[in-house]
Amino acid sequence: MLEQNSKPISILLVDDDPDCRMLIRDAISECKVTNEVAEAENGQQAVDLLTANRDNPDRLPGLIYLDIEMPYLNGLETLERIKRDAKLRHIPVVIMSGVSDEQQMRKAASLGANSYTLKPANAEQFLKTVLASTNYWLSIHQYPEHRLPQEVCRR
Repeated sequence: MLEQNSKPISILLVDDDPDCRMLIRDAISECKVTNEVAEAENGQQAVDLLTANRDNPDRLPGLIYLDIEMPYLNGLETLERIKRDAKLRHIPVVIMSGVSDEQQMRKAASLGANSYTLKPANAEQFLKTVLASTNYWLSIHQYPEHRLPQEVCRR
C-alpha cells in the first residue's frame, strides 16, 4: 500500500446517498486496506472540509470519490473549486456518477477529473468498479510525495 509520510492515504467520499457511501466503504474494505475514510453528504461539506485543512497536507485526503448530482453544490462545481485551489488540485478526484452523459464526462475532464466511473445499477458490479478504482489509486498509481521506494523498482 502506498503511504504518505508513513501513513496510509486517506479517502474522502462525497455523495448525498448514504447507501452509495456504504457500498463504496464496503468495497474499499474488501481491498484489505486500512485507509481512513471520511465522508461528506454534499459538495459544500467537502469543500468546507478541504478548505479547513488546506494548510495541513497531512490532514488532506489522498483520494476523493465524488458524485455529481448532489444538493447545495453539485459534483462539477465541487470539482472546479478543488482543482482551482493550488493547495488542493493535486488530490486525485474520481467522479462516480449514475449518469452516462458524454457532455458531462467532457465537462468533468475539462475541469480536471482524474477519472470518471459509472455507478452500475447492479450492486455487485458497483462493488467491483470501486474495488478496481481503489486498487488502482492506492496500489498502482504513483505520486511524487508517496510512492514505492526506488529499491523495489525494476530498472
